[in-house]
Amino acid sequence: MTVKIERAIEILNPAHREHYESIEPVDEACRMGIAALLYRVRKKPEYLPAHPAPALACKRCGSVKHLHNADGAQNAFCGQCGQAIDWTDAAETDA
Repeated sequence: MTVKIERAIEILNPAHREHYESIEPVDEACRMGIAALLYRVRKKPEYLPAHPAPALACKRCGSVKHLHNADGAQNAFCGQCGQAIDWTDAAETDA
């Protein structure tokens, strides 16, 4: 079963009341909600010692160039996939 995003939002709204013939649409909406929320859980970047030069990469998508903005500052979220980044104790490289 494929639930559209708008329908999943409606199902997950606590004010929404509906009788379901099957629990499957509710289960699917919950899975979609969990998947979306996992992007908000901060993950430390992965250290790649041999990427042409040592570099940090997003653990979700592997992006190296989207963890910093144009002026070199650390992004709070990966610019490619949107994963929240935990920079605490991250070993900075010259990347």
